[in-house]
Amino acid sequence: MVKAEHSQAAGAGGRTSPDSGCLVVGLMGGIGSGKSTVARVLAELGARVLDADALCAELHETPQVKAAVRRRWGDAVFNAAGRLDSAALAAIVFDHPDELAELNRIIHPRVIERIERDVAACRVQGDLVLCVIDAPLLFESGLTHLCDLTLFIECDETRRAQRVARSRQWAPEEIERREARQQSLARKREMADVIVDNSGDLAALRRQVQEILARFRPNGD
Repeated sequence: MVKAEHSQAAGAGGRTSPDSGCLVVGLMGGIGSGKSTVARVLAELGARVLDADALCAELHETPQVKAAVRRRWGDAVFNAAGRLDSAALAAIVFDHPDELAELNRIIHPRVIERIERDVAACRVQGDLVLCVIDAPLLFESGLTHLCDLTLFIECDETRRAQRVARSRQWAPEEIERREARQQSLARKREMADVIVDNSGDLAALRRQVQEILARFRPNGD
């Protein structure tokens, strides 16, 4: 649904429909809510998707990041092949706020810089009408300023827990632990321009996404 306090042409913070012809859409929602599924639907409709998790994985293998991580946490967070062991690193940082803050200091500026550069490139690409930022910390990292439209993907806790148990083998407690490090879902929902209900099937989700694009995409393309 489209929230009543936002008009068709303007979103949170007074953003307006882009003059460039490329609509930049940011995705928000809880773990397991279906942000990646929405991103895939948008990609099927011609969007370029900027996946922050994929960018993080790419950055983890750069010499600069590996050197910074090794200085802080040593060889214990690397496997025998010299690749960063994300699970070992997560086991350290998610239970220690200071360590998590240090990891974020290493990674987040690089991810943000890359996304800012990619969004700028999308805006000047004449044949691209849709760009999507799929970032777990879209709101927390300040990336919403790049967006013309933000979507909050809504799904109840039970469904989210079931999805995450299947895809990542996480218990509900792990979801709570990780989301405790983020802005509350209530706040993200409040800040979003559009609420997308992902409690149904994929066909229903596609219909919602298509309706949103028909309303907000420049020139209705």
